[in-house]
Amino acid sequence: MKPDDDPEDRIRQLEQPLADYARASELGGTQPPGYAYTPPPPPYGSYPQGLPYSGAAPRSSSGSRVIWVVAAFVVIGVLVLIGGIFAVATHRFSHGGSVAPTTPSAGPASAAPRTVPSIALPPIPSVAIPTIPSAPTAPSGGPPAGGTITVSGVSESRTIACSDNIVNVSGVSNIVTITGHCASLTVSGVKNSITVDAVDTITASGLQNQVTYHSGSPKITKSGQSNVVQQG
Repeated sequence: MKPDDDPEDRIRQLEQPLADYARASELGGTQPPGYAYTPPPPPYGSYPQGLPYSGAAPRSSSGSRVIWVVAAFVVIGVLVLIGGIFAVATHRFSHGGSVAPTTPSAGPASAAPRTVPSIALPPIPSVAIPTIPSAPTAPSGGPPAGGTITVSGVSESRTIACSDNIVNVSGVSNIVTITGHCASLTVSGVKNSITVDAVDTITASGLQNQVTYHSGSPKITKSGQSNVVQQG
């Protein structure tokens, strides 16, 4: 635009095509062939200086619309496929899909119980318990048979029932009378007087002891002083 141009004349020139187009539309006429309507440019000064006027804004292409439609169909198809898989799995598990535990079949070994063979135990040998011989009983009131009888003290007077016993007499001035049969008779001490029915062995020691046996032939052994052994 030249500096000496009139702005009002420029505006009238730009509005002239719009007025012609509006007049033709009111009369019902058609646009002359070869005539292309071009929208008027904005008033002078509405665009920054140095930027050309490019006309109407470009419209979006139909290709991008097709891409969005295809993408929507793909997403819907994936969702339908996932839903179908989930429905089939749910139906299978709800109608006998669970696996029942299987019971192991009994093998041939468990068909019949095993019998344990009986073991014959050897008989236990009987053990004979030896009997202990009972001690010979002494006469009533006397010592046990075969035992040892001891008489001691001073001036004692005793009567002994002998049953194969061993009799020992000691002390001082003791008088002892022995009935029955004795195995042996031993006299010691001082002034003891002993009378016995029967005896196998007589041993006299000490001082002034006197032994008298009634029967038998005893073996006599004397020592000490003034000891007398005789049958009477």
